[in-house]
Amino acid sequence: MTPAALPTHTQRRRGGQRRREGLTGWAFVLPYALGMLIFIIGPLLAVGAVSLMNWSLLDTPTYAGLSNYRKLLHDPGFLSSLGVTALFTAGIVVLNISAALGLSGLMNLKLAGISAFRTAVFSPVVMPIVAWALVWKFLLQPVGPVNTALQHAGVSGANLLQVPATALWTVVVIEVIKSVGLNAVIFLSALQGVPPELLEAGRLDGANRWQSFTRLVLPLISPTFFLVFIITLIGALKVFTPVWVLTGGGPSDATTTLLVYLYKQGFGFFDFGYASVIAVVLFVLILLMTSLQWALRRRLVFYEE
Repeated sequence: MTPAALPTHTQRRRGGQRRREGLTGWAFVLPYALGMLIFIIGPLLAVGAVSLMNWSLLDTPTYAGLSNYRKLLHDPGFLSSLGVTALFTAGIVVLNISAALGLSGLMNLKLAGISAFRTAVFSPVVMPIVAWALVWKFLLQPVGPVNTALQHAGVSGANLLQVPATALWTVVVIEVIKSVGLNAVIFLSALQGVPPELLEAGRLDGANRWQSFTRLVLPLISPTFFLVFIITLIGALKVFTPVWVLTGGGPSDATTTLLVYLYKQGFGFFDFGYASVIAVVLFVLILLMTSLQWALRRRLVFYEE
């Protein structure tokens, strides 16, 4: 029976039910929409507006047009922090994903004590980041246990956090140890979804372990690999707390990433207009890289039909 053929009171009852369902749906969506508007979209628009102003904490904001953006192009500090950010991000992505894949393979083995091993790998993830950084700062003091052990091992003058050549990579390793457990667990769930009969068929066809991994396992877990790559890349670009606690951006700006440089401009020199420009650049960088990865997903990711 078509809606037009229904009695009038039935049409009204159905119309009222649809309105109630619509209002219920809006009631569920409204808190999230308001949160997005107040805490995400509003600040994003505000940062874009402030980037066009000269504004220190003590002065009245004045419109500056694109002068802050022109200043950025000739700022050696910004260009240096951009290079540091690229090295820092590449180091974290490569080390984190490689270590997570290796650890997930070990965690997937059926051995005695494997639960304790999984717990040990994941436990740094739940530790507060400031406490984690402070513990490592103590361990890496000039006369702390790590540097002392290296000096006893024959590395003269070992001071990992205070030497520009080693400070950045030391922070990278500390950050990877902190976060690798999460990626390892994600990869573990993907590995446990690989059909064992497929691996057995590969072995019967003469494939060795490396061939089975690269030609069977890796394509099957490629959606998970793609997800881990994106969240690790974005997470690396947003790392601030461990860098600031461990080195404060030093020595000699060797660990001054874009976020640390932004913080120094905004809350060290109180130049909120220039700091907002750096925030806009960082936002555009993340948006471009995420869009590029998303565009390449059809070529890099195997989806089972």
